[in-house]
Amino acid sequence: MKRKLKLLLCVLAGVLTACETLPPPKPVEPPAQFLTLDEISRQLTMRQDGIHNIKSLVKSAIRTPEKNHNLKQVLLIDGETSLRLDTLNLFSQPVGVLISDQTQILLYDTKSNKLYRNREVWDIMMRTFGTVFDFREYVSVFSGKIPRLAELHLKDVRWNPETGNYQITAVDTEHNAPLEIEVDPDTLHPVRLAKWEGGKRVYTVHWEDYQDAEGHLFPHIITVERPQLGDAVVMKFNNPLINQGVPEDAFQLNVP
Repeated sequence: MKRKLKLLLCVLAGVLTACETLPPPKPVEPPAQFLTLDEISRQLTMRQDGIHNIKSLVKSAIRTPEKNHNLKQVLLIDGETSLRLDTLNLFSQPVGVLISDQTQILLYDTKSNKLYRNREVWDIMMRTFGTVFDFREYVSVFSGKIPRLAELHLKDVRWNPETGNYQITAVDTEHNAPLEIEVDPDTLHPVRLAKWEGGKRVYTVHWEDYQDAEGHLFPHIITVERPQLGDAVVMKFNNPLINQGVPEDAFQLNVP
């Protein structure tokens, strides 16, 4: 017993000593030159205007308090309104096709050869995943863009010494929704966005792992978290194709 007690004391002493000798965190260096809100806004707008369509293989994870789901999908986005997700099986064959635009949500089940619309799609999502994601809200997000940037009122900007990023406060005046946008000071690309409604944060976006794609720096990991619901969607991109065009019928379902 005494030997075990001595061993425990030695371990605790070692841990405490290690904690005491840890170097303090290095302070985040501020930008060499602080940019104005107008300068940052122009760069964000120019970048977003340069991305028209995206096609990529993605690994999607849908996380809920009850269960996590992992999917292999092909993502196609055109503009800021049209999204298509083809879910693949182990043999890379499509088992379901979801199409979302500003007017409707469609889901085609290839196995049963059935087409579902709007409320039917929400019901299937709830039964399958235990949650519902209205992709119309996140089309721009998964394009690496700030939703409705042109309609936002950017109020002010400050440099955040904790993250090292520019932090912009904004308001979507049409929906009376405050937003907080974080921008990398070196690349001036968005890295985080939080949106509030009714005083509660409805979702947070993280754009991470920027890599070159067709001459564009594009985030290869995009996460949407909804704290009130406790769920999240994470998309990991594999070789995204930027501005390669989309077929004319890409967002139509010609079901027999």
